[in-house]
Amino acid sequence: MRRLISLIVLSVAVVFASAPAQGSEYDLPRPTVSFNDDVRQVVYHGDVSYVGGPFTYAQDTAGDYHQRHHIAAVDTRDGELLSFSPHLDGMVRDLEINGDWLYIAGDFRRVNDNYLPKVARFSLSTGEVDTEWAPRPSARVFSVATNRDRVYLGGRFSYVGDYEQPALAAVRASDASIVKSFRPEVNDGSVRDMSVDHERLYIAGAFKAVEERESYRNFAAVDPFTGDLDNGFRAKTNVLIRQFIVEGDTIYAGLDGRGGELRAYDTFGRTLWNIGVDGGVQAVTKHGDHLIAGGHFDNVCTTNRSGPQGECVDGEKADRGKLLATDQYGNLLPWDPQGDSVVGVWSLKTHPDGTNFSAAGGFLTFGDGNMSQRGYALFD
Repeated sequence: MRRLISLIVLSVAVVFASAPAQGSEYDLPRPTVSFNDDVRQVVYHGDVSYVGGPFTYAQDTAGDYHQRHHIAAVDTRDGELLSFSPHLDGMVRDLEINGDWLYIAGDFRRVNDNYLPKVARFSLSTGEVDTEWAPRPSARVFSVATNRDRVYLGGRFSYVGDYEQPALAAVRASDASIVKSFRPEVNDGSVRDMSVDHERLYIAGAFKAVEERESYRNFAAVDPFTGDLDNGFRAKTNVLIRQFIVEGDTIYAGLDGRGGELRAYDTFGRTLWNIGVDGGVQAVTKHGDHLIAGGHFDNVCTTNRSGPQGECVDGEKADRGKLLATDQYGNLLPWDPQGDSVVGVWSLKTHPDGTNFSAAGGFLTFGDGNMSQRGYALFD
Protein backbone atom coordinates (compact mmCIF):
# COMPACT_ATOMS: atom_id res chain seq x y z
CA MET A 1 0.00 0.00 0.00
CA ARG A 2 1.23 3.43 -0.86
CA ARG A 3 1.11 5.72 2.17
CA LEU A 4 -1.52 8.40 2.53
CA ILE A 5 -0.26 11.83 1.55
CA SER A 6 -1.71 14.69 3.58
CA LEU A 7 -3.19 17.88 2.23
CA ILE A 8 -0.75 20.64 1.39
CA VAL A 9 -1.58 24.17 0.33
CA LEU A 10 0.37 25.67 -2.53
CA SER A 11 -1.17 28.66 -4.30
CA VAL A 12 -4.35 26.60 -4.15
CA ALA A 13 -5.17 23.45 -2.23
CA VAL A 14 -3.99 20.30 -4.00
CA VAL A 15 -4.65 16.81 -2.74
CA PHE A 16 -2.52 13.82 -3.62
CA ALA A 17 -4.13 10.82 -1.91
CA SER A 18 -3.17 7.18 -2.25
CA ALA A 19 -4.87 3.87 -1.56
CA PRO A 20 -4.55 0.25 -2.61
CA ALA A 21 -5.09 -0.05 -6.35
CA GLN A 22 -7.90 -2.29 -7.53
CA GLY A 23 -7.02 -3.80 -10.89
CA SER A 24 -4.33 -5.93 -12.36
CA GLU A 25 -0.67 -4.99 -12.05
CA TYR A 26 -0.53 -4.96 -15.85
CA ASP A 27 -3.29 -2.37 -16.18
CA LEU A 28 -2.17 0.18 -13.59
CA PRO A 29 0.79 2.56 -13.81
CA ARG A 30 3.81 2.42 -11.53
CA PRO A 31 3.91 4.82 -8.58
CA THR A 32 6.00 7.78 -9.73
CA VAL A 33 6.24 11.56 -9.61
CA SER A 34 2.96 13.51 -9.52
CA PHE A 35 2.30 17.18 -10.32
CA ASN A 36 -0.01 19.91 -9.03
CA ASP A 37 -1.48 20.62 -12.48
CA ASP A 38 -1.71 19.13 -15.96
CA VAL A 39 1.29 17.72 -17.78
CA ARG A 40 0.90 18.56 -21.46
CA GLN A 41 3.83 16.82 -23.12
CA VAL A 42 6.53 14.23 -22.53
CA VAL A 43 9.65 13.16 -24.43
CA TYR A 44 12.29 10.50 -23.73
CA HIS A 45 16.07 10.79 -23.71
CA GLY A 46 17.23 7.32 -22.80
CA ASP A 47 15.78 6.46 -19.39
CA VAL A 48 14.89 10.08 -18.64
CA SER A 49 11.49 11.52 -19.52
CA TYR A 50 11.21 15.29 -19.76
CA VAL A 51 7.75 16.69 -19.10
CA GLY A 52 6.19 20.10 -19.60
CA GLY A 53 2.94 21.83 -18.72
CA PRO A 54 1.29 24.47 -16.52
CA PHE A 55 2.44 22.80 -13.27
CA THR A 56 4.58 24.59 -10.67
CA TYR A 57 5.20 21.78 -8.14
CA ALA A 58 6.11 18.11 -8.26
CA GLN A 59 5.59 15.50 -5.57
CA ASP A 60 8.20 12.74 -5.43
CA THR A 61 7.48 9.13 -4.46
CA ALA A 62 8.42 9.85 -0.83
CA GLY A 63 5.68 12.47 -0.65
CA ASP A 64 7.98 15.50 -0.64
CA TYR A 65 7.20 18.60 -2.72
CA HIS A 66 9.60 20.40 -5.06
CA GLN A 67 9.17 23.52 -7.15
CA ARG A 68 9.26 22.84 -10.88
CA HIS A 69 8.35 25.76 -13.11
CA HIS A 70 6.58 24.20 -16.13
CA ILE A 71 9.31 21.66 -16.93
CA ALA A 72 10.81 18.68 -15.08
CA ALA A 73 12.71 15.43 -15.59
CA VAL A 74 11.84 11.95 -14.34
CA ASP A 75 14.04 8.85 -14.09
CA THR A 76 11.82 6.18 -15.65
CA ARG A 77 13.81 3.35 -14.05
CA ASP A 78 12.58 4.19 -10.54
CA GLY A 79 10.04 6.95 -11.12
CA GLU A 80 12.04 9.53 -9.18
CA LEU A 81 12.19 13.25 -9.81
CA LEU A 82 15.54 14.48 -11.14
CA SER A 83 17.33 17.73 -10.30
CA PHE A 84 16.73 19.46 -13.68
CA SER A 85 14.84 22.61 -12.68
CA PRO A 86 15.04 25.69 -14.92
CA HIS A 87 12.67 28.59 -14.26
CA LEU A 88 10.12 29.39 -16.98
CA ASP A 89 7.37 31.99 -16.73
CA GLY A 90 4.82 30.10 -18.83
CA MET A 91 3.58 26.74 -19.98
CA VAL A 92 5.61 24.25 -22.02
CA ARG A 93 3.46 22.64 -24.73
CA ASP A 94 5.98 20.54 -26.64
CA LEU A 95 9.42 18.99 -26.23
CA GLU A 96 11.74 17.48 -28.83
CA ILE A 97 15.16 15.83 -28.61
CA ASN A 98 17.75 16.20 -31.36
CA GLY A 99 21.39 15.30 -30.71
CA ASP A 100 22.53 17.01 -27.51
CA TRP A 101 19.62 19.43 -27.48
CA LEU A 102 16.26 19.45 -25.73
CA TYR A 103 13.97 21.84 -27.64
CA ILE A 104 10.93 23.26 -25.87
CA ALA A 105 7.95 25.27 -27.15
CA GLY A 106 4.97 26.92 -25.53
CA ASP A 107 3.65 30.10 -23.95
CA PHE A 108 6.69 31.23 -21.94
CA ARG A 109 8.64 34.43 -22.54
CA ARG A 110 11.57 34.08 -20.17
CA VAL A 111 13.83 31.13 -19.30
CA ASN A 112 16.07 31.63 -16.26
CA ASP A 113 15.55 35.42 -16.67
CA ASN A 114 16.63 35.31 -20.33
CA TYR A 115 14.21 36.66 -22.94
CA LEU A 116 13.59 33.56 -25.07
CA PRO A 117 9.93 33.75 -26.08
CA LYS A 118 7.94 30.68 -27.13
CA VAL A 119 10.89 28.47 -28.19
CA ALA A 120 14.20 27.63 -26.51
CA ARG A 121 16.66 24.78 -26.11
CA PHE A 122 18.77 23.20 -23.38
CA SER A 123 22.02 21.28 -23.58
CA LEU A 124 21.38 17.71 -22.47
CA SER A 125 25.01 17.47 -21.36
CA THR A 126 24.96 20.46 -19.01
CA GLY A 127 21.28 21.20 -18.46
CA GLU A 128 21.94 24.85 -19.33
CA VAL A 129 19.75 26.94 -21.62
CA ASP A 130 21.31 28.16 -24.85
CA THR A 131 20.90 31.94 -24.54
CA GLU A 132 22.22 32.57 -28.06
CA TRP A 133 19.60 30.44 -29.83
CA ALA A 134 16.41 32.53 -30.04
CA PRO A 135 14.03 32.33 -33.05
CA ARG A 136 11.45 34.59 -31.31
CA PRO A 137 8.14 33.70 -32.96
CA SER A 138 5.39 36.29 -32.45
CA ALA A 139 2.85 34.03 -30.71
CA ARG A 140 2.20 30.57 -29.30
CA VAL A 141 4.14 27.57 -30.59
CA PHE A 142 2.37 24.24 -30.17
CA SER A 143 4.90 21.94 -31.79
CA VAL A 144 8.58 21.62 -32.65
CA ALA A 145 10.21 19.01 -34.92
CA THR A 146 13.74 18.58 -36.23
CA ASN A 147 15.38 17.37 -39.43
CA ARG A 148 19.14 17.68 -39.92
CA ASP A 149 19.96 21.36 -39.42
CA ARG A 150 16.33 22.46 -39.52
CA VAL A 151 14.01 23.05 -36.60
CA TYR A 152 10.36 23.28 -37.63
CA LEU A 153 7.96 25.40 -35.59
CA GLY A 154 4.21 24.88 -35.70
CA GLY A 155 1.70 27.10 -33.96
CA ARG A 156 -0.45 30.20 -34.07
CA PHE A 157 2.26 32.79 -34.82
CA SER A 158 2.43 35.18 -37.77
CA TYR A 159 6.12 36.10 -37.64
CA VAL A 160 9.40 34.49 -36.66
CA GLY A 161 11.63 37.37 -35.65
CA ASP A 162 10.77 40.08 -38.17
CA TYR A 163 10.02 37.61 -40.97
CA GLU A 164 6.39 36.90 -41.86
CA GLN A 165 5.71 33.16 -41.97
CA PRO A 166 2.38 32.16 -40.38
CA ALA A 167 1.65 28.88 -38.55
CA LEU A 168 4.57 26.83 -39.91
CA ALA A 169 8.20 27.88 -40.25
CA ALA A 170 11.73 26.48 -40.25
CA VAL A 171 14.80 27.91 -38.51
CA ARG A 172 18.39 26.71 -38.48
CA ALA A 173 19.61 24.60 -35.59
CA SER A 174 22.99 26.29 -35.87
CA ASP A 175 21.92 29.88 -35.21
CA ALA A 176 18.08 30.06 -35.10
CA SER A 177 17.94 32.12 -38.30
CA ILE A 178 14.85 31.73 -40.47
CA VAL A 179 15.05 29.39 -43.47
CA LYS A 180 13.60 31.68 -46.13
CA SER A 181 13.48 28.97 -48.80
CA PHE A 182 10.87 27.09 -46.69
CA ARG A 183 7.58 28.87 -47.54
CA PRO A 184 4.53 26.72 -46.69
CA GLU A 185 1.08 28.25 -46.87
CA VAL A 186 -1.12 27.04 -44.01
CA ASN A 187 -4.42 28.88 -44.11
CA ASP A 188 -6.57 30.07 -41.22
CA GLY A 189 -5.51 28.06 -38.18
CA SER A 190 -2.65 26.46 -36.29
CA VAL A 191 -0.29 23.51 -36.58
CA ARG A 192 -0.32 21.26 -33.48
CA ASP A 193 1.92 18.31 -34.37
CA MET A 194 4.58 17.45 -36.98
CA SER A 195 6.76 14.56 -38.10
CA VAL A 196 9.43 14.18 -40.76
CA ASP A 197 8.92 10.80 -42.48
CA HIS A 198 8.68 9.39 -46.02
CA GLU A 199 10.65 12.43 -47.31
CA ARG A 200 7.72 14.58 -46.19
CA LEU A 201 6.90 16.89 -43.32
CA TYR A 202 3.52 15.72 -42.05
CA ILE A 203 1.56 18.45 -40.27
CA ALA A 204 -1.64 18.21 -38.23
CA GLY A 205 -3.74 20.59 -36.22
CA ALA A 206 -6.71 22.89 -36.68
CA PHE A 207 -6.27 24.69 -40.00
CA LYS A 208 -8.79 25.35 -42.75
CA ALA A 209 -6.62 24.62 -45.77
CA VAL A 210 -3.13 24.39 -47.25
CA GLU A 211 -2.45 26.58 -50.26
CA GLU A 212 -6.18 27.50 -50.14
CA ARG A 213 -7.15 23.88 -50.78
CA GLU A 214 -9.69 22.81 -48.17
CA SER A 215 -9.41 19.11 -48.98
CA TYR A 216 -6.10 19.26 -47.08
CA ARG A 217 -7.53 20.75 -43.90
CA ASN A 218 -6.23 19.66 -40.46
CA PHE A 219 -3.89 16.96 -41.77
CA ALA A 220 -1.49 17.32 -44.69
CA ALA A 221 2.08 16.86 -45.89
CA VAL A 222 4.52 19.38 -47.32
CA ASP A 223 7.98 19.21 -48.85
CA PRO A 224 10.45 19.44 -45.93
CA PHE A 225 12.76 21.74 -47.92
CA THR A 226 10.41 24.07 -49.79
CA GLY A 227 7.15 23.77 -47.85
CA ASP A 228 5.17 23.07 -51.03
CA LEU A 229 2.02 21.01 -50.58
CA ASP A 230 2.48 17.28 -51.22
CA ASN A 231 -0.59 16.32 -53.25
CA GLY A 232 0.08 12.63 -52.67
CA PHE A 233 -1.26 12.69 -49.10
CA ARG A 234 -4.92 13.65 -48.74
CA ALA A 235 -6.43 12.54 -45.45
CA LYS A 236 -9.73 14.51 -45.63
CA THR A 237 -9.96 15.08 -41.89
CA ASN A 238 -12.60 17.46 -40.57
CA VAL A 239 -11.64 17.66 -36.89
CA LEU A 240 -8.65 18.78 -34.83
CA ILE A 241 -5.66 16.44 -34.60
CA ARG A 242 -3.36 17.05 -31.62
CA GLN A 243 -1.02 14.08 -31.97
CA PHE A 244 -0.15 11.45 -34.55
CA ILE A 245 2.67 8.95 -35.07
CA VAL A 246 4.24 7.38 -38.14
CA GLU A 247 5.10 3.69 -37.93
CA GLY A 248 6.47 2.22 -41.15
CA ASP A 249 3.93 2.89 -43.88
CA THR A 250 1.05 3.55 -41.48
CA ILE A 251 0.10 6.81 -39.79
CA TYR A 252 -1.96 6.64 -36.59
CA ALA A 253 -3.80 9.77 -35.50
CA GLY A 254 -6.04 10.83 -32.65
CA LEU A 255 -9.10 12.73 -33.88
CA ASP A 256 -10.37 15.17 -31.28
CA GLY A 257 -14.07 15.87 -31.78
CA ARG A 258 -17.16 15.63 -29.58
CA GLY A 259 -16.94 12.00 -30.52
CA GLY A 260 -13.37 11.16 -31.46
CA GLU A 261 -11.50 8.38 -33.21
CA LEU A 262 -8.24 6.54 -33.31
CA ARG A 263 -7.67 6.30 -37.06
CA ALA A 264 -5.04 4.55 -39.18
CA TYR A 265 -4.05 5.99 -42.57
CA ASP A 266 -1.83 4.76 -45.36
CA THR A 267 0.77 7.01 -46.97
CA PHE A 268 -1.82 8.32 -49.46
CA GLY A 269 -4.10 9.46 -46.64
CA ARG A 270 -6.64 6.69 -47.12
CA THR A 271 -8.30 5.35 -43.97
CA LEU A 272 -7.27 1.78 -43.15
CA TRP A 273 -9.40 1.45 -40.03
CA ASN A 274 -10.82 3.52 -37.21
CA ILE A 275 -12.26 3.03 -33.75
CA GLY A 276 -14.79 5.50 -32.36
CA VAL A 277 -15.11 6.78 -28.78
CA ASP A 278 -17.48 9.15 -26.96
CA GLY A 279 -14.94 11.97 -26.55
CA GLY A 280 -11.85 13.32 -28.23
CA VAL A 281 -8.74 11.21 -28.84
CA GLN A 282 -5.82 13.52 -28.09
CA ALA A 283 -2.78 11.21 -28.00
CA VAL A 284 -1.42 8.01 -29.51
CA THR A 285 1.71 5.88 -29.21
CA LYS A 286 2.83 2.39 -30.19
CA HIS A 287 4.03 0.03 -27.46
CA GLY A 288 5.28 -3.27 -28.84
CA ASP A 289 2.60 -4.57 -31.20
CA HIS A 290 -0.11 -2.53 -29.51
CA LEU A 291 -1.44 0.97 -30.02
CA ILE A 292 -2.27 3.08 -26.97
CA ALA A 293 -4.71 5.97 -27.36
CA GLY A 294 -5.59 8.59 -24.79
CA GLY A 295 -8.05 11.45 -24.54
CA HIS A 296 -11.18 12.61 -22.74
CA PHE A 297 -13.43 9.67 -23.60
CA ASP A 298 -15.16 7.14 -21.32
CA ASN A 299 -16.52 4.57 -23.75
CA VAL A 300 -15.56 2.84 -26.98
CA CYS A 301 -18.37 2.99 -29.52
CA THR A 302 -19.65 0.22 -31.75
CA THR A 303 -19.18 2.59 -34.72
CA ASN A 304 -17.55 5.99 -35.23
CA ARG A 305 -20.92 7.79 -35.36
CA SER A 306 -21.45 10.21 -32.47
CA GLY A 307 -24.27 12.45 -31.29
CA PRO A 308 -24.22 16.19 -30.45
CA GLN A 309 -22.73 15.53 -27.00
CA GLY A 310 -20.28 12.92 -28.26
CA GLU A 311 -22.44 9.96 -27.27
CA CYS A 312 -22.21 6.66 -29.15
CA VAL A 313 -25.16 6.73 -31.58
CA ASP A 314 -25.01 3.02 -32.43
CA GLY A 315 -24.23 1.73 -28.96
CA GLU A 316 -21.22 1.16 -26.75
CA LYS A 317 -18.71 -1.66 -27.13
CA ALA A 318 -16.85 -1.23 -23.82
CA ASP A 319 -16.07 1.35 -21.14
CA ARG A 320 -12.52 2.73 -21.28
CA GLY A 321 -11.70 5.64 -19.01
CA LYS A 322 -9.30 8.01 -20.86
CA LEU A 323 -7.01 5.25 -22.20
CA LEU A 324 -7.47 2.26 -24.49
CA ALA A 325 -5.34 -0.26 -26.34
CA THR A 326 -5.79 -1.94 -29.72
CA ASP A 327 -3.77 -4.29 -31.84
CA GLN A 328 -2.27 -2.96 -35.06
CA TYR A 329 -5.51 -3.73 -36.91
CA GLY A 330 -7.74 -1.70 -34.59
CA ASN A 331 -9.14 -4.57 -32.52
CA LEU A 332 -9.85 -3.45 -28.96
CA LEU A 333 -7.74 -5.09 -26.25
CA PRO A 334 -8.80 -5.72 -22.62
CA TRP A 335 -6.24 -3.34 -21.06
CA ASP A 336 -8.14 -0.77 -18.98
CA PRO A 337 -6.29 1.33 -16.38
CA GLN A 338 -9.49 3.29 -15.63
CA GLY A 339 -8.22 6.86 -15.65
CA ASP A 340 -10.31 9.83 -14.62
CA SER A 341 -10.86 13.60 -15.17
CA VAL A 342 -12.63 15.62 -17.81
CA VAL A 343 -9.45 16.48 -19.73
CA GLY A 344 -7.90 13.02 -19.56
CA VAL A 345 -4.69 12.35 -21.50
CA TRP A 346 -2.83 15.03 -23.48
CA SER A 347 0.19 13.08 -24.74
CA LEU A 348 1.68 9.58 -24.94
CA LYS A 349 5.28 8.59 -25.65
CA THR A 350 7.11 5.25 -25.64
CA HIS A 351 10.62 4.59 -24.29
CA PRO A 352 13.15 4.28 -27.14
CA ASP A 353 13.74 0.60 -26.37
CA GLY A 354 10.04 -0.10 -25.81
CA THR A 355 10.31 -1.07 -22.14
CA ASN A 356 7.67 1.39 -20.93
CA PHE A 357 5.52 4.30 -22.02
CA SER A 358 4.51 7.58 -20.39
CA ALA A 359 1.15 9.33 -20.28
CA ALA A 360 0.82 13.07 -19.69
CA GLY A 361 -2.51 14.68 -18.90
CA GLY A 362 -5.01 16.13 -16.51
CA PHE A 363 -5.91 12.86 -14.78
CA LEU A 364 -5.88 12.48 -11.00
CA THR A 365 -6.36 8.76 -10.39
CA PHE A 366 -6.38 5.29 -11.94
CA GLY A 367 -8.04 2.02 -11.02
CA ASP A 368 -11.49 3.58 -10.79
CA GLY A 369 -10.27 6.17 -8.29
CA ASN A 370 -8.22 3.85 -6.10
CA MET A 371 -4.71 4.87 -7.15
CA SER A 372 -3.65 8.51 -7.04
CA GLN A 373 -1.30 9.57 -9.83
CA ARG A 374 -1.73 13.15 -10.99
CA GLY A 375 -0.56 14.53 -14.32
CA TYR A 376 2.06 11.91 -15.22
CA ALA A 377 1.86 8.12 -15.36
CA LEU A 378 4.43 5.48 -16.26
CA PHE A 379 3.27 2.10 -17.61
CA ASP A 380 5.36 -1.04 -18.18
